[in-house]
Amino acid sequence: PTSAAPAGAITPLIRLLLAVPGASLPRGLRALPVMSGARPMTNSEMLEQQSWAVIGDVLHPTKPARAVVERLEAIGKTVVLVNPRATAASDPDGILYRDLRDAGVKTKVDVIDLIINPRDGLEQMKQAAELEIKAVWIQPGAGSDAIRALCKEKGISVYEGCVLIETPGGH
Repeated sequence: PTSAAPAGAITPLIRLLLAVPGASLPRGLRALPVMSGARPMTNSEMLEQQSWAVIGDVLHPTKPARAVVERLEAIGKTVVLVNPRATAASDPDGILYRDLRDAGVKTKVDVIDLIINPRDGLEQMKQAAELEIKAVWIQPGAGSDAIRALCKEKGISVYEGCVLIETPGGH
């Protein structure tokens, strides 16, 4: 007799397999982005949205969050910069928001690009739910079961993938 894997168990297994150098998926399996929420959007539908909030170390020139900001701006998106750990020293020009709540009050946000540790990301997604933002693109390593559960409960579409690969000009 065989038994089905618990819901949500396959994706972490696939991620684990893909993280091992030289590993590949078992025959017949394909890696697919994870989408959840009341009305899931595809990555293409999210990319049709104009206003994005990138949450992470968005000013540091060598961090992936900075590259995501630059790519989104290059394809014509309006990008709001959010870094919960921002300080006066890390943001001398005062262009960052410390949380999504402050950014969302001042600027309409269609999609969040989450590229921060899951603990901080969960707090930002709670704020997204309060602001009724309905889409989040979660970069590799930024997601968690708690974030996905919150998004499902609040009807926020989730797409897990890499903006740098999946946008025009990607690798």
